[in-house]
Amino acid sequence: MERIVHICNGDSTADLLSLADLPGDIRVWADALDQGPVQPLADAEHYAARAAFLATRGHADQKATVEQLAGWDRGVDEALAAEEVILWFEHDLFDQLALVRLLARVARRGLPAALTIVSIDRHADVPSFLGFGQLAPEQLAALWPARVPIARDAIDEAVTAWVAVTAPDPRALPFLARRVKALPFLAGALERHLEELPDSSSGLSRTERQLLAAIARGTSGAAALMTELHAMDPRYPITDTLLAYTLGVLERAAFVASGAVTPLGRQALAGAIDRVHEVGIDTWRGGVHLAGRGPVWRWDGRERKLFER
Repeated sequence: MERIVHICNGDSTADLLSLADLPGDIRVWADALDQGPVQPLADAEHYAARAAFLATRGHADQKATVEQLAGWDRGVDEALAAEEVILWFEHDLFDQLALVRLLARVARRGLPAALTIVSIDRHADVPSFLGFGQLAPEQLAALWPARVPIARDAIDEAVTAWVAVTAPDPRALPFLARRVKALPFLAGALERHLEELPDSSSGLSRTERQLLAAIARGTSGAAALMTELHAMDPRYPITDTLLAYTLGVLERAAFVASGAVTPLGRQALAGAIDRVHEVGIDTWRGGVHLAGRGPVWRWDGRERKLFER
């Protein structure tokens, strides 16, 4: 029987796949490339940069983080000797960034005999589909026969997208978001990635703006906030850790205090002040470092264009 390897987007999906009684080994690749620096570096430098960033988000043991990141990549590299490699990655920003990195890596190291993918953005049994973790093992098993081959043009798109995501200048991204076709969810993910840049009026990212608006409407508590944000933003379902971090950013900016939006926060929501100019910014979006009080790269969602201010 041919050797099969499944590569999936996290431990939760891996656990479910292990119960789905599918043939083959299961490996995880799950770095959150939607957060922190993602630059065009050699492996060792990439792991070190990611580990240093993740240490600021609670992963204190940088050596262990480097080992985990290297282990995930090593698992992918070893899987390329298999007869078939199946990628289980969904439609959202987290998964699509992971997917383009993996495909770019595969393109450098040589394709397996068969490279296929299971990738969906909806499921008939889950009205508000966010990810594979909502499915039962038998539902995941039912997706297995529907896997599709990853075409050469899809790999080429992924390589190009990875170069653009890791670049310090984001201007290639809107161009790609309008033109990629072989990977069905990549265009939407790239646009959602751009929406995490400061906007044209308030200087807030889409996630910051949505969270601030939800709190202003009276929503409170992590569970209620996550439910509300998931409903409005299925291309980038906020996690509990990202929610806590973003809330901390808004609190340090004095936009939120004691669980309520401050007068300054309401001014930011209304576009009466600019977050970047008012309190500064220090964050990464892929290879783009947003720092200081401007000028920084911004995304105008209405005009669908980048500019600096």
